[in-house]
Amino acid sequence: MNDTLKRISDKLIAFHREKYDESISPMKLQKLCYYAQGFYIALNNKKELFPNDFQAWQHGPVIKELYNEYKSFKWKPIDTDISLEKYENNLDEDNFLHDIISYFGSYDGATLSAMTHKETPWLEARGGISDIEPSNAIITKENLYDYFIKQIA
Repeated sequence: MNDTLKRISDKLIAFHREKYDESISPMKLQKLCYYAQGFYIALNNKKELFPNDFQAWQHGPVIKELYNEYKSFKWKPIDTDISLEKYENNLDEDNFLHDIISYFGSYDGATLSAMTHKETPWLEARGGISDIEPSNAIITKENLYDYFIKQIA
């Protein structure tokens, strides 16, 4: 997993633990990364938060590298030790990620997954195939921008 995605995912896990006193499942982490990337691209004129692409999997948007990192947890909370001390302070990034946690953190992974199933980026990438069929189709950053810019308008 690249350093940028690792930093963002570590921060999302740590900030969620801080706010809700509980850790998150791999599915929830995927969806928090998805919403963070989507809103970041929209708010920053197509600049990405991290370089990875999401694929339109059955249970919503997934970054394969992130999936591989945490797949051993299955549906259970990610309970690894997370230390943010190794990362430089970035107040803007931290505030943005705290906002994502504040808005989406109260939902569980299944609810967030269901939300993504109603949104254009996932639907367009799936191209009309059934929710239960596998797909590795890429959710383009352009589609993320087009969808999320409308959400912040």
